[in-house]
Amino acid sequence: MKTNRVEFGKVNTEKNNAVFLAIYTDEIAPWKYFIDDMQQHVCPAVIMIDRWDGRMGFPGGTVEKDEPLLDALVREIKEEIGIRVRKEKVKGVISQENHKLVTHLFALHVNELEFLHIYYHILNNFSRSILNHAYESEDESHFMSEITGIKIVPIIEHNGKGINKFLENSFAGGGHLDLQVFLKEVLNIDIKV
Repeated sequence: MKTNRVEFGKVNTEKNNAVFLAIYTDEIAPWKYFIDDMQQHVCPAVIMIDRWDGRMGFPGGTVEKDEPLLDALVREIKEEIGIRVRKEKVKGVISQENHKLVTHLFALHVNELEFLHIYYHILNNFSRSILNHAYESEDESHFMSEITGIKIVPIIEHNGKGINKFLENSFAGGGHLDLQVFLKEVLNIDIKV
């Protein structure tokens, strides 16, 4: 499927539009409790989701008719991962278009403590949603119907492993290009796959 980068934030009313969010931190020490040379490494990281179809991506979803992109982003992030995003805290990264869809990736920069708080909040919502699906019919979240997991992706290469190998995975739609552009244009990291 051919995808073209387009002007950021430009909505194509003749196609579906979707919004996604890269929640990231500049510095995290994910291995500080390891007893080896990884213990001292500090790196950027981003939160990504495992989708129902086995592919990875950023949290987000479809924009409703006449809905502003930032309103859609706030709504979709609340529905998918259970957090409220403040519009003034996000910035645009990339928009891309294929034959039927225009996607818009935004980024939210947080410090390490906020990042971990968001991650554990999402895990808590995920656990609660699993129980709700098992015992209650009123669960309005999209966990387990669209999302099957969440991960912290450390942006580091170490001994031939790390983000360069992560980029070999299967991504939903334009998620692979979104991640590469995010790495290069937001974090100033150019990864060779």
